[in-house]
Parts: sequence; C-alpha cells; structure tokens
Amino acid sequence: MRFTKLFLFCLLIIAVACDADSSGSNDLNNQGTGGSMTRFAIHNGFMYIADQSSITVFDIRNDAFEKIKVVDVEIGLETIFAYGEYLYLGANSAMYIYSITDPQTPTFIFRYSHIYACDPVVVQGNRAYVTMRTGSACNRGANALEIIDITDRNNPSLIANYPMESPHGLGVDNNLLFICEGEKGLKVFDISHEESIQLVTHIDDLHAYDVIPGNGILLLTGDDGVFQYRYDDAGNLLLLSKIPVNRSEI
Repeated sequence: MRFTKLFLFCLLIIAVACDADSSGSNDLNNQGTGGSMTRFAIHNGFMYIADQSSITVFDIRNDAFEKIKVVDVEIGLETIFAYGEYLYLGANSAMYIYSITDPQTPTFIFRYSHIYACDPVVVQGNRAYVTMRTGSACNRGANALEIIDITDRNNPSLIANYPMESPHGLGVDNNLLFICEGEKGLKVFDISHEESIQLVTHIDDLHAYDVIPGNGILLLTGDDGVFQYRYDDAGNLLLLSKIPVNRSEI
C-alpha cells in the first residue's frame, strides 16, 4: 500500500510539473506545488525534506543538489507545506510554523498543539486548514477539520472545528476546500463563512488520498489511480481524465 501511494503521488507531481511548464513558466526552482501529504517542499531554489524529527535543507539552484543544513524539530513530523516565507509542518500532536526568510536556515516561530492525530496542513492567506485523523498510527486522535487564524504567526488561534469521517489530504482554492476522506471519497466545501462551512459536492465512489487544486483543475490521487477534474466556483466537478491502477497488481 505504501508503494502504491508513492507511485501515484510521483505521477501526480509529474502532472503538476507538466501543467506549470505548459503555462509558460520555466522557473521550476521558485515554488513547488505539492499535495498536503508530502514530506518535501520547494521554495526559492531550496528543497525542504521532513523526516520523523527534522527538516533537511537542500540547495537545488543551478541544477545542484547540495545538502545545506539539518534542523531538528520533534519526533512525529508527517507533512510539510510551504506558503509565502513560511513552512508549515504537520505532526501527530502539533502544527509547527518555521520562517524561511533566510531560505537556508528555517527558524522556529510557533508550535500549535492539538490532540494526537495524523495531521496534514495547507495554508491560504492568513488561514491554515488542518485535518486530523484516527488510524493505525493515530488511534488516540479524532477525525476533524480545524480552521486556524495565523494572522499573528506567533500566536495562532482556532476559528472552528468540524467533525469529519476519515480525513486524509486536503487542498484549498479561494472559497473552496477539498478534503479527501479515504474510502469515503472526496468532499468539497464552501468556506466563504468559516464558522458555518457548507458541503457542496461529495464523490463517494472512489478512494481519495490527496489533492492539488489550482486554476480550476483538481488533481487527485487514491488507491484507484490518478484523477483529473475541472471545477467551477460553485464546487461542481467534471472528470477530465484518469489513470487507473489495479490494486492487486501493485
């Protein structure tokens, strides 16, 4: 199963890279677009890789791949997401915020604690969206979505908490929040009103692991393959293509 997800996510990254290239941008070192469940992020010519307890910084400018620094964090790191001049690290008991104003030296800003659970995070503007999930490695947690105000990154505050079924990866684009619910499929929420978000679309006939939304195109990975959807401002989805995967063959 771990190999399946790695294989599918590699395909997803390739698809995103191709889409970025076709848009006319050739500065692939500037900002990488990754899903919420990844352990690496790219920003301004540097790659940040999160393992269980640290961030490793690589210089990837000018076709180099030079290891620069290892920053110790805490045991339990799971995901990493770059937004603006900050890294947001999802761990099984907290969300960490690190400044990358100096891209070679991530600097600790804040640790936002939550209950013990698997924990990916995505960011848009001054809001962070965190899903928490119970599971084989997270069986002391809860299934929930938290919306966090990060206007003051030295003192984030909880805006709202919503129960979920089995949240995995997530993505946000303007007023739409896409949440993968594993075997329960993909859910799309209107987040115009943060204290009363509304479910607008639910696709329940696929396994959803992670998503990357942007410019009206949604890329989704799951145990069944890689899917590409077009979406509108209302959250309606139209399937454009898919690369199916037979689970028994992986």
